[in-house]
Amino acid sequence: MKKLLLMMAALNLGASTALAAGQSASVTLSPTVTVSNVCATTGNLNLDGFNDTILTYPTMDYNALDGDGGGTETPVVEFWCTAGTALSMAIAASGPNSDSQTAQSFSNSVTTAYTGDIFLNGTGSNLLKAKYRVTINPNASSGVNSADKYKGKVKFTAPDGQWGVPAGVYSGTLAMTISYN
Repeated sequence: MKKLLLMMAALNLGASTALAAGQSASVTLSPTVTVSNVCATTGNLNLDGFNDTILTYPTMDYNALDGDGGGTETPVVEFWCTAGTALSMAIAASGPNSDSQTAQSFSNSVTTAYTGDIFLNGTGSNLLKAKYRVTINPNASSGVNSADKYKGKVKFTAPDGQWGVPAGVYSGTLAMTISYN
């Protein structure tokens, strides 16, 4: 019985080898990949749900004779996105009569600026009027391993002539919300 099983196994092995040697086969795969839009900080931290508060924003000095001396433009955000991702930014400025911005789209190839007034709280009941300018500088993707890159900067200035604002420290909040899909 053992000899019969061994002989049948040898015959089957020979038969399948003979068929394989004279034939060929091909397998065609058609992969489908859906690319998702994603934006991340330059440290590869996904911006979805990311919240950051910049506590060390430079302070400025102000006096009613010459305002703030021109303010300082400061980098506030740098991030990368999948090429062609649709982006928008909304700005919420604290203080009564401050200019908030509803979400506006911005481009991966043209610098976009958002400007408005922000009224800062401090000593006494009079608010210090300041102006903000948020600029988004893009650098579009240049190839398969290159993201759309964005650098955001903000500049605050305060016009001179605000004699009714008592001496002291004034502050407020400018919250920028970047959305993408």
